[in-house]
Amino acid sequence: MVGLDGLPERVGSMPLTCSIWSNFIFLLALGTGAPADGWADEKRCSVHASNEVHMGSSFPIYCVFKNECKARIYQDKKELQCSSCNSTYVRKDIVNLTQTTTFTCKCIGFSEPCGIDITPGYPPETPQNLTCVQEGELGNVKCTWKAGRETYIQTTSWLRVCGDPPVNYASVALHDGTLSATFPIPATQTTFSVLVSATNSLGSVTSDVRSFILNDIVKPLSPDISKVECSSRQCQIYLNQAPSIQLVEIQYRMDEGTWNTTSFEQTNSSTSWTITSLNPYSLYTFQVRWKLGPNRGLWSEWSKVEKQTDEEAPAAMVDAWYVEETTQTLSVRLLWKASITTQMSSIYKKDAAIMISHASGTESDYGPELSKSEARGKILGYNVSVMEKGKNISAFIKAPHRHYSVSSSLLNVYIFAINSKGQSPARLLQLQPIGNIKFRVSHKPVNNHSVALSWSNHHRAHEDAEYLVEWYPAGRKQQLQWIRVARHLTTITLTGLQPTECYDGAVIYLFPSETKKAVFRDVSTWQSVPQQGPVCNVKMRDDNVEVTWLEIPPDKAGGCVVQYNISLQELGGKIKNYSVRHPQREYTITGLALGQQYKLWVSAKTEVGEGPKGCECTIRLQPSAEKPLALVVSIGGFVFLTCLFLLCICQFSSVHRRLSRCCHCLMPSNVPDPANSKWAKECASEKGEMKVQLYLSDSSISEEEPDTVEVQEFPQEKLLQGETMPVDGACHSGSSLNVLHQEQHIPSLPYQPITTSSYFKSLSNSSDTTQASRHTDITVDYISTHGVLSGEEEDEEEDIDMMGFFPCPTSPFLDPLMSVGGKLTLDIVKIDCSDLNLCMQ
Repeated sequence: MVGLDGLPERVGSMPLTCSIWSNFIFLLALGTGAPADGWADEKRCSVHASNEVHMGSSFPIYCVFKNECKARIYQDKKELQCSSCNSTYVRKDIVNLTQTTTFTCKCIGFSEPCGIDITPGYPPETPQNLTCVQEGELGNVKCTWKAGRETYIQTTSWLRVCGDPPVNYASVALHDGTLSATFPIPATQTTFSVLVSATNSLGSVTSDVRSFILNDIVKPLSPDISKVECSSRQCQIYLNQAPSIQLVEIQYRMDEGTWNTTSFEQTNSSTSWTITSLNPYSLYTFQVRWKLGPNRGLWSEWSKVEKQTDEEAPAAMVDAWYVEETTQTLSVRLLWKASITTQMSSIYKKDAAIMISHASGTESDYGPELSKSEARGKILGYNVSVMEKGKNISAFIKAPHRHYSVSSSLLNVYIFAINSKGQSPARLLQLQPIGNIKFRVSHKPVNNHSVALSWSNHHRAHEDAEYLVEWYPAGRKQQLQWIRVARHLTTITLTGLQPTECYDGAVIYLFPSETKKAVFRDVSTWQSVPQQGPVCNVKMRDDNVEVTWLEIPPDKAGGCVVQYNISLQELGGKIKNYSVRHPQREYTITGLALGQQYKLWVSAKTEVGEGPKGCECTIRLQPSAEKPLALVVSIGGFVFLTCLFLLCICQFSSVHRRLSRCCHCLMPSNVPDPANSKWAKECASEKGEMKVQLYLSDSSISEEEPDTVEVQEFPQEKLLQGETMPVDGACHSGSSLNVLHQEQHIPSLPYQPITTSSYFKSLSNSSDTTQASRHTDITVDYISTHGVLSGEEEDEEEDIDMMGFFPCPTSPFLDPLMSVGGKLTLDIVKIDCSDLNLCMQ
């Protein structure tokens, strides 16, 4: 048996008497238990504790086993050390329980455990804010109240309607701890009383009794809006008539603006209500509610409807500007956006400065469009009227595009915005060249998205003039923005700029007679080191390398790039650096070694520092193989054309004679005389006769007895210019040869030596005749100069003698200019061997 000494004085929030009573019941169960053998079909253990306890309370848990065993207790599958236990009993004291927990008792060796889920919670609080409303004059009554703090355990609430007898109505949870109950009420009843009760395992509460008069809590149903009709300035709202309604309230607002309220008193003849002073082409939200009377009932719920007002012609002119474009012909790009009034709505004046908010533009968006109140309708497009030399040229630009180009800068341009109801007032833009003025524009970053600009006031500021400030991301003038500034202001703060973005722009002085601008560059709100390097490209030419590269993307540039560094690394590791100023993006490196390999890269630098290098380019300068080949081809072609030209002109006789004279002029003064040759001396020793052996190819002629050619030689006087001479040969034997007499005209020559005129006469015969007839039947022919006249020895000697005569050769394809008589000379000898076989030897 287990005594009571170990029990605490309080278990959770229970008094000591309750704890003693629970222990008594526990002991009684142990004392009256059945034998162990009869428990085989029952649970082996039981847990004794409450399923719901106060939040944060402390209490004991008891586990009783029907058989002796090795008992264990667990909390969410985690074994606990028991406070008091034996073979049939386990006790554990739980402290400060704040969440639902599962406790399990188990006997080691047996699979079936026993356990309990204990949830901490709170008793209910007294209900608050009890209100009741009758939905419609004959509808049910709906009461709502606040339940108070969350109990975390099962809690029941109900609404009690006092009466004889009282009636309870179950509650329904709505939201945020709000409960409600609905009940009917007889039509004859005018008052009623209600209260709310709530209870759970930890306690119960009841609210105070509240009484209501039906005439005070009646709430008419929401109005039924049949239709809404609108013009450009007002709207008519139509409701289905409710005879008992006396008050009507209408609220309206444009877009998401503030509500405007208008009240009307309902009469039996009223079926619609008019709302005036509205804006054209604006979307309005209307909501309507009503009430049974000034002192009766409650306002109904709101009924909502949306309606857009009609259009009107645009009320404001657009703001326009122009940009001179650099093309082959002078052209001007016209730009326009919202009117100055619209822009000034976002300008905040402070200490004679202007702060302007803007968004980045695109090609078709150079600023905000006309506001709804100014456009008064959907802008369909723009009319551009150009006045040039008395002619009016019009163009329609469809929205949303807001740009147009003209071919001259001396024009008057009118721009109109157009909607379905008409066009806006005209914006006059007088185009004129914009000159530069050397005024300094200072800039100072305000924060990461703003920069302050300031400039000098012009000495002509007293004139009716104004300033215009334009700016755009560097290199992207198509995103140009501008704002007009009053002439008494010389400071402006631009906001909405992108960090690490570089901007260029100008302050433009607008005078009645001329336009000047002061340019500013490299404006940035915040700068950093470039995040990446430029991408380069190289072109190799001989020993030069032409390097070009691309701009770094704006989001990677880190602000305004001021310089580019080109690095060239040789194979040995030596690096040469070259620098160029932004915006130049090309550079030529000269004097590189042919065949040498290099690495090249480009990096960018801002005022903060230099960024990483771009991609590396590996280059190797190879010797040009085309250059020598081109030189050889050029020289060969020149020589060929020269020779071809000379050959052509030599076909003319006059040119031929002049070239021959030039050759004679180049001849040496001491020309060898052929008369001193061995051949001539032998002819003289034979007394005017010379035998030349003819080796005929005919087999009938013996080699021991060759035929001879008799040549007669005689002296000849020096010929005068214009004289003739006989051309029959010398050293012939009178009766053996028939001499052919020829006369030849001798032209004037630079020199005319005494020569011996000789001719070789051949003995011609038929090959099938005998040797005897060959001596008697002879035909005289000239022997060809190609025949072999002497042995090998004589040919060698003749060759040596002729070498001295070689300086003035005769062209191989032209006939000799003249023949010279006298002694035997090689230049006048003609040998014909057509009938002989000498040439075949």
